[in-house]
Formats: sequence, C-alpha cells, structure tokens
Amino acid sequence: MDFSSLRALCVVIDCGSISKAARKLFVSQPSLSVKIRDLESHFQTTLLERTNKGIRPTEAGLMVYQHAQKMLSLEESIERKLDKTKSQEQQLTVGTSTTLGDYALPCTVYNFQEKYPHYKILLEITDSEQVINMVLDQRVELGLIEGPISAEMREKLRQEGIKTRRVATSELIVVVPYNEYWQNIDSISMEKEFTSLPLVIRKKGSGIRTTLEMALHKYGLSLDHLNVVLELNTTNAMVAAVEANKGVTLLPEMAIRKELHYKTLKKITIENVTLRHHFTTLYYPGKSEKEVHSIFLNFLHSRERGFC
Repeated sequence: MDFSSLRALCVVIDCGSISKAARKLFVSQPSLSVKIRDLESHFQTTLLERTNKGIRPTEAGLMVYQHAQKMLSLEESIERKLDKTKSQEQQLTVGTSTTLGDYALPCTVYNFQEKYPHYKILLEITDSEQVINMVLDQRVELGLIEGPISAEMREKLRQEGIKTRRVATSELIVVVPYNEYWQNIDSISMEKEFTSLPLVIRKKGSGIRTTLEMALHKYGLSLDHLNVVLELNTTNAMVAAVEANKGVTLLPEMAIRKELHYKTLKKITIENVTLRHHFTTLYYPGKSEKEVHSIFLNFLHSRERGFC
C-alpha cells in the first residue's frame, strides 16, 4: 500500500466514478482499477460497490476513506513544513548599515542571486550600532557595518566569539550644495573653515558619525567644536537637506554618485585630511550550518561583489 493508492481511492469516492476519477488523476481507467484492487487485496475486503447511481464506498471503504483523508492531509502538512525548512536553509538574513544597504549592497545581492539563483539574501537595514546588536543577539546571521569599531566594542565582540573582517575602505567627502557660493571652492581647512560650516550629521549609532568623531579626536576636537545644525536618521535625509541649502555634510561618494552626476551636489576636500571609512563584516564562525552563509561571505570578500 502506498499514498498514491489511498489518494486514488479518495478521488474515486469523491467523483463517484472510475472514469471521472481517471480523468482527474490523468491516468487510464485500467491503471486506476488496478490500484483499487491492490488496496482491496491489502485490506482483504471490498472497498467499493457499483450502484445504479455510480460507485460508492462499502462500510469498510468509508472507514478507509476517512482515515486516508487524514493521512493525506498529514502528508501535505509535512511536505509544506519540509519545503519551508528547505527554503529557510537557502536564505540568509543580513543586517547592514544604511549606506551599505541603500547604495552598495543592492548590486551585490543582484550579482549573487544571478550566480546562485537558488539562494535568497534578505537585508535588514539600520545603523551600524544596531547591526552589531543584531549580530550579538543572533537576530541576523551576518552583519555589515561601516566606520571604525571602538577598542571596547572590539574586545566585547572577541569575548563573544564574533569575528570581524574588513570588506573594503572608502573615504568620507565633504558634500556641499551645487551653487554659486561653492562654485570655485574645491578644498577647505579643518580648523578655520570646516568647524564653522553649518553641518548636517547622522544621529548617534551611525558609522559615518563614528568616523567623523574619531577623525576629530586626532585634531583635539569633538562634535562640540562643530556647527551642527541638523542630526538626521538616514543618508537620504542628509542629501535632501544639503540639496535644500540647509548645510553641508560628510558622506561616502557611493551615496551621492547620482547627485554629483546631475550637479545638484558638489564634493570638496579638507586640506591634509583623509577620512578613511571602513566597511566590515561581523559573524559567528561555525554558528551557521547554512551553505549560503559561507558562500555569500566569500562572495562579499571577492571582486565579484560589485558594490553599486
């Protein structure tokens, strides 16, 4: 006895006809009749009887039908749950900082899924501080952050067994409105000019803000020495504020390529200052048994990643 024979019996009883059931199951009538006879042989009793209104189950046939319905329903439930488990094994949830999630990783995920179409990457986009917490709490299987990691946090990650690995290094640039005032200015000094500019920055927890704070520290400065006019949650909001002439900001160039191309924003440099901005992966080595985890991690650290 197998499930296909039980399914055939149920369809015959539901249809009340061998011929109708055969058409529904896309099998021949003789083949279907053989399945019914095999079941009757297995149970050693008659399961169906012919009447002038068609085929109906015997008392034994009705009992087998009722139990078979439950068994077939259970089989379908098992298959659905197994399919869901297989699907989860083939997808990876990645926590990522805003700039990476909005501007770099969409192309990377596209390239990866084009090469590995049976895998799926899900992005959870937030600030770098929250990404670290998500990795620590194992809410995501892989984290991607931007900006430096403090010595205190690096030690905590080490104690928790979380591995950090640098993916790439970019540079923060000063972003100003593309207007007459800035038309002939390509660079400014740190202490005399940058510190007095109306500055739009990310809120606490952002990797961009941390990069700025650490750079200022090298010059004996802090955010208190700057003319901060706005603190915003997203890179898009910062871009919109600068385009509206509400101030200037610091961003990786990848976040403003379109605006630079269409000349709604302009980039300038700070004299003798380079604001290195690192991108780093965070993960528990050996915690994830998913094949997609190691494959995507290696892809990120290869030239194939193709940041946008």
